[in-house]
Amino acid sequence: FELMETDFVSLNSKIEEISLERKKSCDSYMSLFKRLEERIKNLEMMESGFKINCLKSKLDEISMEREKSYDADGSRVQKLEERIKNLELMESGFKIDCLKSKLEEISLEKKKAYDADESLVQKHEELVKNLELIESGLKSKLEEVSLERKRADDDDGSR
Repeated sequence: FELMETDFVSLNSKIEEISLERKKSCDSYMSLFKRLEERIKNLEMMESGFKINCLKSKLDEISMEREKSYDADGSRVQKLEERIKNLELMESGFKIDCLKSKLEEISLEKKKAYDADESLVQKHEELVKNLELIESGLKSKLEEVSLERKRADDDDGSR
């Protein structure tokens, strides 16, 4: 029975030893597990930070490309605007030339009409002078006829 008790104590001691080792081992695993979790979190944070930096870098690249594109587009737009202005100036120059030509045509037509009117005015003035001459001739004839009648009436009255 003593042997059994000794074996039991020895076995108990071994169990406690194993239990302690297991507890230490378990604590060690838990500690390792916690450290691994922390490292994973740190790595994940580093990874997310890296991703954020990478995304920021990509965003910066895209922004720069857009700015270059906008600059290029702005330059192209500016060149197009200048070309449009030049074309508008050319068009207005053509319009001015066309208007000048029309004005010259109208001026010539008016001059011809004025010359024709002037000629017509001269003809009318000549006609008026002729009519005035005819009128004065008729007046003097009328006065003569009137005097002759008066004389004839006076002669008839004295008879």
